[in-house]
Amino acid sequence: MTKKLVFITIHGMGVIEREYYKNLQQSLLKQLGEKIWSQVHFEPIYYQAAFQRYQYSVWEKMRQSTTLAWQDLRKFMLFGFSDVSTLEHRATSDGSVYKKIEKLIIYYLKLARKELLSNDIPIVIVAHSLGCQVISNYLWDAQKDKGIWQLGNLDYPEFPPEQEDFIKLKSLKYLFTTGCNIPLFVAGFADIKAIPKPNPDFKWLNYYDKDDVLGWPLKPLSPSYDLVVEQDIEINSGNIWQSWNPQTHDGYWTDEEFIKPLSQVVH
Repeated sequence: MTKKLVFITIHGMGVIEREYYKNLQQSLLKQLGEKIWSQVHFEPIYYQAAFQRYQYSVWEKMRQSTTLAWQDLRKFMLFGFSDVSTLEHRATSDGSVYKKIEKLIIYYLKLARKELLSNDIPIVIVAHSLGCQVISNYLWDAQKDKGIWQLGNLDYPEFPPEQEDFIKLKSLKYLFTTGCNIPLFVAGFADIKAIPKPNPDFKWLNYYDKDDVLGWPLKPLSPSYDLVVEQDIEINSGNIWQSWNPQTHDGYWTDEEFIKPLSQVVH
């Protein structure tokens, strides 16, 4: 069946399973039904492979060297915050983690493009936590010819020239961000700039929970964020055990306050 929409997910930080997207995918299928969902090409991006092998090595060394209390919390802190610190370390260097992640995004976009009839099919992206910064970086670099897109660098991507608009996400219609921690990356800058809109129809909807210490509103960051972000939408994310504490950070993608408006866009 001809696909009418591309739906892309990008995970957050920490220990991430390859099938991190399953609950979201099943929730959308339930909301939309097989007929509508079959017209959507679903492409989950998994970039954690760029970090995880090294993180597990450090974790095992630490765990085996001594008895550590609060192991689950320690593991979350180690994996999550090393993701953050590693992401943009020496970003412009050839072969950096930053560029490896951008190459992974391109890899998944090329997979998606094989299933489509044209380059201008609408795209919806749902990004969580650190994934919001990851996709923001990618969009910025694609529009400004920075990062992996800088001519002459060893990591410049290979793709058929006619696919460039798709791979640069020029037909991105909606960006949904949940538990977004972009403010953690830009708070130290005097001049905070958001990505330019990739096209006039682009809408950025940012979901946050007041109890989520890793999730923030974005419009107050700067005039450019206020202009580009359509809405900051506060919800009470997660189940009864999550919604009143910082664990709410992991509850967005199963919460009806998020799933229902997302499914309306896909519809």
